[in-house]
Amino acid sequence: MHFLNLRLQNFRNLEFAELGLDAPRTFLLGANGQGKSNLLEALSLVTALRSFRTQNTSVLPRKEVGQYALVHQVEHEAYGPTDIEVHGGRGGRKLLVDGEAVSRLGDFIGRFPVVALSSSDFQLLRGSPSDRRRFLDLTLSATDRHYYDALRHYHRGITERNRLLKNRGSGAEFDAFESEIAVHAAALYQKRREGVARLRTVLQAVYTELADADEGPEIAFKSNVEVESASTFADMLAASRKRDEIMGATQKGPHRDDLEFALQVGGAKEYASDGQQRGLCVALRIAQAALFQDVLKIAPVLLVDDVLGELDPYRKAGFWRACPKGLQIIATGTELPEDAADWSVLRVAGGRIAESQKP
Repeated sequence: MHFLNLRLQNFRNLEFAELGLDAPRTFLLGANGQGKSNLLEALSLVTALRSFRTQNTSVLPRKEVGQYALVHQVEHEAYGPTDIEVHGGRGGRKLLVDGEAVSRLGDFIGRFPVVALSSSDFQLLRGSPSDRRRFLDLTLSATDRHYYDALRHYHRGITERNRLLKNRGSGAEFDAFESEIAVHAAALYQKRREGVARLRTVLQAVYTELADADEGPEIAFKSNVEVESASTFADMLAASRKRDEIMGATQKGPHRDDLEFALQVGGAKEYASDGQQRGLCVALRIAQAALFQDVLKIAPVLLVDDVLGELDPYRKAGFWRACPKGLQIIATGTELPEDAADWSVLRVAGGRIAESQKP
């Protein structure tokens, strides 16, 4: 996939902007706080209508207006030239592809893959389990429709079971919901095990290219509870009702799974150096992009938000070695890259964009 153009209105601090993005590499140059990251954020929404910067969608429209509009023009391997419209704000969200409304996220997620690299990726190592589950869920949902459906039904079932726990539901009500929940829990458990194993293989190959050293990168799936079968999980839920009633929520299940990252020195969060942690986060995103390309047979776009400037020269060179070939890259920074002549440069200042002269 390849972005051709982005037109936006009232998104973050940007009243109106239009970017021509047909170049293989586009660099958005400007001081901090001018709108560079906002432009990347607008582009990132085409994968799953989710921002890589925040879960709070109320901050996306300009305060003065309360409603934003985005129009993405892309060249796609399967669909050819395609227009994607995203409207959001106080009136709710609306999505159109080539003028046709899309009402189900499951019919859209993963069709237009984009991978964003940013400093917030540190949360994959240093943040909470929910940060890591969010990364895993997006990766697997974008590549497997059945995973997305199982995830949606599982969380809906857990929400309903939690309601029953608080309202002292009957045994028959619990039995009905728990048997349904268990089917989806078993599917998630199996697909997460398989997905993490596949991601681990790709990550190790990418990290070796990035670091040019064998530092033994590992990613492990840490299940909250072993789900051997739907029936055993249903039995576990039934046995846990009394305790869960006291706590007011379901305490065990895939909604509490986690990922664990490590290098040869030990756990990445505890023992890896700052440079190793940055390299691991970058490698994880590139591995995600490689996985998208392999499974979906669509080249994802890489959005690189002021990350390369934070890498040491060794890992910066490794970034280009590790990137899957032929991907469009749109990056931001406060200074031009060393190979600026190979980029189409757009200057961003005060929410306005202007083409820059080649150095």
